[in-house]
Amino acid sequence: MNVKAYDAIIIGSGMGGLIVSALLAKEGWKTLLLEKERQVGGYVVSFRRGGFTIDATGAFVGGCQEGGEFHQILKEIGADEEIEFIPVQDIRNIYPGFEVHLRKAGFDPYMETLLSLFPEEEEGLKNYLALIKRIGEEVRSYSKMTLLKKILFPFTFQNLFRFHRTSHKTILDNLFKGGEIKMALHTLPATEPPSRLSFLFVATLISKALTEGVFYPRGGMGKISEAMTKSSLRSGGEILLQTEADQILIRDRRVEGVRTKDEKIFRAPVVVSNINPNLFIKMLPSEFQKSFTKKMSRFEYSLSCFILYLATDLDLKDMDLPYFTHLRFLSDLEEEDRILRGNKVPKNPTMILSIPSLLDPSLAPGGYHLLKVLVTVPYPYRENWGRANPDTYQNIKEEFSQKILQQLELKLIPDLRNHLLFYEAATPLTLERYTGNEMGAMYGLASTTKQMGNLRPSHQTSIRGLFQVGHYTRPSHGILGASLSGLFATRSILKKLHRA
Repeated sequence: MNVKAYDAIIIGSGMGGLIVSALLAKEGWKTLLLEKERQVGGYVVSFRRGGFTIDATGAFVGGCQEGGEFHQILKEIGADEEIEFIPVQDIRNIYPGFEVHLRKAGFDPYMETLLSLFPEEEEGLKNYLALIKRIGEEVRSYSKMTLLKKILFPFTFQNLFRFHRTSHKTILDNLFKGGEIKMALHTLPATEPPSRLSFLFVATLISKALTEGVFYPRGGMGKISEAMTKSSLRSGGEILLQTEADQILIRDRRVEGVRTKDEKIFRAPVVVSNINPNLFIKMLPSEFQKSFTKKMSRFEYSLSCFILYLATDLDLKDMDLPYFTHLRFLSDLEEEDRILRGNKVPKNPTMILSIPSLLDPSLAPGGYHLLKVLVTVPYPYRENWGRANPDTYQNIKEEFSQKILQQLELKLIPDLRNHLLFYEAATPLTLERYTGNEMGAMYGLASTTKQMGNLRPSHQTSIRGLFQVGHYTRPSHGILGASLSGLFATRSILKKLHRA
């Protein structure tokens, strides 16, 4: 058998895997990336329907401007000039009884908007944003931590140390009296309610979003994955699509390579997993599975989502709709979570609507628009979405799609159903099938107080040469979080093998 040898093999091509592949190839490593699907990118892909370019998931990414965190990662792999990023400056959050309309990035505009709605909460809001700024500064300096700062961690990173187990609810309850402002401040890309969501996650996210802004890539979210792929290939990296890894080969607690499902063997002293932890564990030799399973058993996945993709001939620009709308019906965030954790969906669930063709008209033929609606849902809903019976599954998908369309017509876009060109839905089962995220986990690990920062799985495993990246590892979820995991893991690989 002709066995090919590489310096590193990456399993899975989400953001973390693509960054590792590009960075190591740029360092002169002979890399091989294995992807089970027909295209790379995981959740960050686009697909075509007729003349429409549709994003599978994702609405924006932060830190894309010159000097921003994501821009720096792209620059490091030589892809910073391949993507044009459009600033997202029009966001509308609709709640029971009030709205928050954000038109400019930055701490000052954010504070002014909220103060105009909640003048009685001025002191609490100023203290809240000041705390977020301090934590943001500590997070930025954390990546440049010296040995002395590490020894003096509780003193040099006082807020990271103090709040590492604090929930967002604790902070909100300490600083604010009214429920409405708490609801507004908890409008975040996470599936956890205030009582479960890590405040450090919130502070880091808000600080970065307000300091560096959020952006949309011209041409669709898939342009990000494409740019990362081109970078890897330019540097000599290899990518095999529709090639699924089956076993990670290990001898004497050292990784040796990967065997694929079609019985091909690829050798390498470094293997990087960018897949869900339980699938990763199943690829290990049986003698290692028990200890890895025990470590992972304490971690909790995020909830999943239902996504509806729509095309319409309505002139949405004339309707003064923003690119991004967060539409909430329930005032009690904890109650909504209890319903979801009970494997049900609220009668009127929270919806996140994005209209990418408002930012980039090239995504749709002239005169038409694309919409994407995301709803947080549990995987076990109605016996796993009726997966045992194809007809039942299709009926549940259609029923849920109609529920979303009805709410869109009532609240935002009258007569939408009479102006649809097509609609298509993705369930948690769809997400699981195409991306390998178990139970369709939308954000990998949930960002709870017990699963933030160093409490998440490390990039380096107990097996020499075996690493993990992606939104199940450090530092967090999201396009930027998963990309940072790839950056941090690569630095660790180069340091361990003295090839930096």
